[in-house]
Amino acid sequence: MAVDFNTFLSTARHILDCRLPVLIRGRHGVGKSEVVYQIAVDRAMPVVERRASQMTEGDLLGLPDTTDLADGRRATTWNAPDWLVQACTSGVVLFLDEVDRATTEVRQGIFELTDSRKLAGWVLHEGTVVVAAVNGGEHGDQYQVNEMDPAELDRYTVFDIEPSIEDWLNWGKDNVDGL
Repeated sequence: MAVDFNTFLSTARHILDCRLPVLIRGRHGVGKSEVVYQIAVDRAMPVVERRASQMTEGDLLGLPDTTDLADGRRATTWNAPDWLVQACTSGVVLFLDEVDRATTEVRQGIFELTDSRKLAGWVLHEGTVVVAAVNGGEHGDQYQVNEMDPAELDRYTVFDIEPSIEDWLNWGKDNVDGL
């Protein structure tokens, strides 16, 4: 069942307060990204946006490095990417866009972020909230997206968005000349 943006915002607020990840599904151009930035304004938090469709494993995990251990051996460590460091050291709205267009490897890493709030030894800041957006769901067959399996969807509270006329008029007041 699809919900409008007013319903989404009033419900998602409580889910995000519990630090549970939210997934927004809907057609392109309806305002999914816009509402994520609205959530950030309402929470007075910065947005860290990542387009999962453009990420590789290195963009997700960072780059390998070596470290010298006390006993003289060496070990591989990871230099985390800046966005992950920010999401782990301060409260942000971590916005993962186009998750259903990402490679399987990137999506597997996102599993850990959404399930355990950690990735490669880095733990998300207690104030960080995770919101993802996709074009899949009911309209998925209209897009070049990958199906999200039940285990992947289970990591989110999923909202199928269908804007109402009232949603559009509220948005249009501030964004369209003459309204």
